[in-house]
Amino acid sequence: MRMVRRRQLLGCAVGLGLAGPAGAQESFPSRPIRLVVANPAGGSGDLVTRIIGERLAVELGVPVVVENRPGGATTIGTNFVARADPDGYTLLSMASVGVVQTVLRRRLPYDLARDFAPVAGVGSIPLALVVSSASGIRSMEELRQAARSGNGISYGSGGAGTIGHISAVRLLGEIGGHGTHVPFRGNAEVLQAMAGGHVQLMFASVAEAPPLVAAGHLRALAVTSSNRAASLPDVPTMRELGFAAFEPTVWYAFLAPARTPPVVVSRLHEAFARALSDPATLDKLRTHGFARELRDPDALAAYMQQEAEVWGKVVRDNNLSEAD
Repeated sequence: MRMVRRRQLLGCAVGLGLAGPAGAQESFPSRPIRLVVANPAGGSGDLVTRIIGERLAVELGVPVVVENRPGGATTIGTNFVARADPDGYTLLSMASVGVVQTVLRRRLPYDLARDFAPVAGVGSIPLALVVSSASGIRSMEELRQAARSGNGISYGSGGAGTIGHISAVRLLGEIGGHGTHVPFRGNAEVLQAMAGGHVQLMFASVAEAPPLVAAGHLRALAVTSSNRAASLPDVPTMRELGFAAFEPTVWYAFLAPARTPPVVVSRLHEAFARALSDPATLDKLRTHGFARELRDPDALAAYMQQEAEVWGKVVRDNNLSEAD
């Protein structure tokens, strides 16, 4: 009877998220949680993380701090979290570029499957195919002609292996064109170069492109969502233009270091789910084109593998490397 009673008490401790050795009574969380964004401040991933983080703090009852650790097309910040203590207090806010890096780079100091525990997939933002107004390109057909002539076109991205980079490569392949990739340290820098007429084309998120389109610096040719974007209602979808399967998005997820206790991962996932059910939080996210797509740890792991296969094929078909 005594053994049964002890087992019941231990079961209650696990259910409450108590951590540490026998006798420890510290509940999770008991101190601030850090969300590491592996991109510069001001981008869509940073914005999404801050909006979700604000509500996450309410759900968990502790401060949530967003920390930007950009560089290496997200690999610096990702590696930082991979090496963090597996206690649930340091999480990676990962965008789809994180998966692309694993199929683009031959050597990484981490392995997404080995060094991380998926916590929650949260949603995505579609892309806008934009050209500089100075380029003179006004339609997909004119883009096709420009990409097939002479030296082709110049296209910018926030770095090799970003979704903007690899989506442009994929599009040029589909329209039989070619061009020169001009990598920058983030989409904000690309957009500035586009506005100045120094780069002709890029794929930006629908959260980033509309202000410069409205100001006349950029021209939006298409969006990658299945339906037209509320922020660019007059811009056709890629599907409308005849690209039935061309719908890349920037998706977002949160990962913990491997060996984070399952009870902590579960507690975090539940908090993210509640945060994404808050009407005010969803309203803020939707103004930036964000679509809620909640995935539990198993579903997120499967989705990441699926994305690796999709973009791995693009990398192989175009002989891409981290230097491109």
